[in-house]
Amino acid sequence: MTMLTRVTIGLWLWAFAFMILYALHGIGCALRWDVVPLLGGTVFRWTMVVTWLCFALGGGAVILWAKRAPEGLERQLAITSSIVGLVGILVVGSPTALTSACL
Repeated sequence: MTMLTRVTIGLWLWAFAFMILYALHGIGCALRWDVVPLLGGTVFRWTMVVTWLCFALGGGAVILWAKRAPEGLERQLAITSSIVGLVGILVVGSPTALTSACL
């Protein structure tokens, strides 16, 4: 079970990050968080960016955890899928910091 967990955890984290960011986007737009000011931005932007960065840090932690896997195929698969998961998190979350909130 540990091998399966190590090999897939990065992709599971990416999927969870996608789901949470998508849900927060819908909730934030529906509740008009994009018009509530907070620390030079809006509640919406801060919520999305902080959530995205937390998932990105988690992705980095998963890579470090994968590096402790036993030598061989398991380690290679774990590191590769963890890197793919982190890149997926960065790509999926980048619009939260780069585009407008709600149209």
